[in-house]
Amino acid sequence: MYKTIALSILGVMMLMLGIYLSTHWIIIGTLMSIFGGFVMGGSSYFF
Repeated sequence: MYKTIALSILGVMMLMLGIYLSTHWIIIGTLMSIFGGFVMGGSSYFF
């Protein structure tokens, strides 16, 4: 249960940080957003 919540929060934070960073550094922000989306999707596996 705690693993799912932690991964969901981490994924959302990485996604939002990636969106913010993509306004300044496009490649780094895009990669962070994609990885954050994967982490959010992977956390749904533990539900």
